[in-house]
Amino acid sequence: MQIPFIKMQAQGNDFVILNLLGHQEADFDAARLAKDICDRRFGVGADGLVLLLDSEIAAAKMQIFNSDGSRALMCGSALRCISRLLKELSGITEAEIATDAGIRPILIENNTVQVSLGKPFIVSPMIVVEGINGCLVNVGNHHFVCFDLPLEDDPHLHYGPVFERHPDLPSAVNTHFVRVISSEEIEIKIWERGVGATFACGTGAAACVLCGMEKGILKKRVTVNMPGGAVSIQYLESGECVLGGEVSETFSGAYQWKI
Repeated sequence: MQIPFIKMQAQGNDFVILNLLGHQEADFDAARLAKDICDRRFGVGADGLVLLLDSEIAAAKMQIFNSDGSRALMCGSALRCISRLLKELSGITEAEIATDAGIRPILIENNTVQVSLGKPFIVSPMIVVEGINGCLVNVGNHHFVCFDLPLEDDPHLHYGPVFERHPDLPSAVNTHFVRVISSEEIEIKIWERGVGATFACGTGAAACVLCGMEKGILKKRVTVNMPGGAVSIQYLESGECVLGGEVSETFSGAYQWKI
């Protein structure tokens, strides 16, 4: 089965994207395809599979599957990628995209894509897991954020898989470790649920800034440096979070899916 795809990345957070405009749902097992096509040795290789579909309530609909086949409710990096693709396909520079976490406005200026992540909220400002103090945030998906461990020790590689589905947490989480550079700039390292260590995470960047604001050490507009590059996070007075950064298409082709 030949499956045309587009490969895109946002600060190294990479995705295989299927343009399924003209359809409201996939007519194949997308979870199984995600595991096969995202494999970095036997497939195309990606952090996730993203479907661009028709929507009755927005310009388009986004569905995301992690590389292990699990469903992701929201992903800021993927949302920026499909926003850029939608512009290339239709010329749209400002629109709304339907996601499993709700309707999300997008704005494209040159190569910078800004997307709304809704109104993230803190589930618990302080929760201790395996002796590590963290902040639990909902950005449409759950994030466990820690400010206390040095990044040079790569704590995400050790604690990320431990926290991912930990019984002391209410749901599966992405995990982030933060180093504060100033009140307007941080550095983070990332472990994503269902994926592993990644170069970037847009919703994770938003979660880290919100936790820093809760602690009184970060302002409402912050540059977030990740292994794959930097994004901007801005919290509006309404509580809405805006994520901005560049994205690019890396290549396109057809995947021979042996099912």
